[in-house]
Amino acid sequence: MERGLSAQGANRLKALILVLLAIFFAEKFVSGRLYYYIGPRFGWLSVLAVALFIALANAYNVFDSRGEDDEHDHDHGHHHDHGHEHEHSRASGWKLLIVALPLILGVLIPAKPLDATAVSTRGVSTQLTSAAEVSDTVLFTVAAERNVLDWVRAMSANPDPAALNGEEANVVGFVYRDIRFGENQFMVARFTISCCVADATAIGVVVASEEASSLEQDSWVRVQGTFHEGALNGEPMAVLVAEDITPVEPPEQPYLFQ
Repeated sequence: MERGLSAQGANRLKALILVLLAIFFAEKFVSGRLYYYIGPRFGWLSVLAVALFIALANAYNVFDSRGEDDEHDHDHGHHHDHGHEHEHSRASGWKLLIVALPLILGVLIPAKPLDATAVSTRGVSTQLTSAAEVSDTVLFTVAAERNVLDWVRAMSANPDPAALNGEEANVVGFVYRDIRFGENQFMVARFTISCCVADATAIGVVVASEEASSLEQDSWVRVQGTFHEGALNGEPMAVLVAEDITPVEPPEQPYLFQ
């Protein structure tokens, strides 16, 4: 009768899966795609995971090398219960599938950052609600170097629609528009992450431009212009009046981190 998967064979497969997981995490870390899922300050955890995967794989191999002689003696000294072996083989198969599942999903589902389609489920804001998110450091950042998150922080720190009048901005983000926007308005938006993609929040700056209606949703643009007091759907707020809008490629890291 054909024997099922031996304990040594199962352990070797587990070791192989763990090595492949280590390679998978290492590749995501080196390529930067890891940060499609988590914030950079948690990157060290992935390095630790790689080390642990390799250590566990090595432990399985050591266990195998010590167990081979025992299995050899067992084969010669005892009668096998083949029904029990078959059940053990099936159980080992399920365990291997569970161990391999993260790797399978990681390979089959390519790493991809959130885009404008995710805004419909998460919403988008021009304000930050948490006091911890509103930092005074933005006030000391040169205006031309501020990103979307910096400007949203500035607006949150001073909600007066006229507070940013005359401030020049140069920001990059994806185009977002919904029923609240007028024909000459859109939002240049970005996703921000504090811990991981599960807490991602879409934020943006309202832009006024005659080109607004011709811009494709979710396309990436660089907007240069000056802030003026304006409104969105009747709500007063600072609006960036565009002087130049240039299509750009999505940045390697599309998220902004808080």
